[in-house]
Amino acid sequence: MKTIIETKKLCKTFSNEGVQQHILRNVDVSIYEGDFTVIMGASGAGKSTLLYALSGMDKPTLGEIHFCGEEISRYSDDKLAVFRRKNCGFIFQQIYMMDKMSLMDNVLASGLLVNKDKKAVATRAQELFKKVNLPEVTYRKFASQISGGEAQRAGIVRGLINKPSVLFADEPTGALNSANSNAVLDVFSSFNQEGQSIVMVTHDLRSALRGNRILYLKDGQIAGECNLDAYTKEDPNRRDKVNEFLKSMGY
Repeated sequence: MKTIIETKKLCKTFSNEGVQQHILRNVDVSIYEGDFTVIMGASGAGKSTLLYALSGMDKPTLGEIHFCGEEISRYSDDKLAVFRRKNCGFIFQQIYMMDKMSLMDNVLASGLLVNKDKKAVATRAQELFKKVNLPEVTYRKFASQISGGEAQRAGIVRGLINKPSVLFADEPTGALNSANSNAVLDVFSSFNQEGQSIVMVTHDLRSALRGNRILYLKDGQIAGECNLDAYTKEDPNRRDKVNEFLKSMGY
C-alpha cells in the first residue's frame, strides 16, 4: 500500500490563559492511498485538530507531517496554501458557499485557482455534478435555494474539482437528516470505490461503517485501529464488528 501522509511525533498544544492544553500527543499515523479512513473519538479527543494538521490547514506545535513525499509541516503559510489547493479537498458540516454566486460558479472559482483552463474546469464540474445527482437546474441555484443534502453534495463537487490526493471531511453528515445523510454517504462510497482517498472525522456509527479503516483517538493519541473490508451494503457483520471495536475503546 502506498503511503500518502505520514506523521512523526505529531504534537499540538494550545495556550489558554497561560495554561497549556495538549490536544495531540506524539501521534504517529500513516494514511494510505485508496483508503477510506475514519477518525473517531469522544468530544475533545482531538479529532478535528488531527484532521486539520494532516491536511495542512493547521501547523503542528512539534513533529513532522509528510504529504506526498513533502514535509509540509515546515512550509510557510503561502506555500502551504498552494499545496492544499493542489492536493487537498475539504468537506465541512456547513457548506460555506459564497451567497451571491451559484453552486456552479462557486465550484468554478475553486477550480480556476489551480487550472486556468475554464473550459476544462467547467467540463469536470459538470461531470462531478452528474455523479452526485445534481442536475443543471439545481447547480445553477444559490446555496440558500437548495436543501441541506443538495448543498453537501455540491460541497463534495467543490472538494473534488482539483482532483485532490485526499478528500478531507469533518462531520459531513452532522447537520443532515437520515435520508440526506445516506445520499451523501453513498456519494463518498462511490468516489472511494473509484480510488479516491478519503479521511473523515465523524461521531456517527452509520458514517463510520463506510470506512475500511477506523482510527480511534483518545486523549490526543491513537488508542486503537479497526480494519475492515471495503464497504458493501451486503456485509451483515460490519456493524457488529465496529460496535465491538468502539465498545472496547470505551466509546
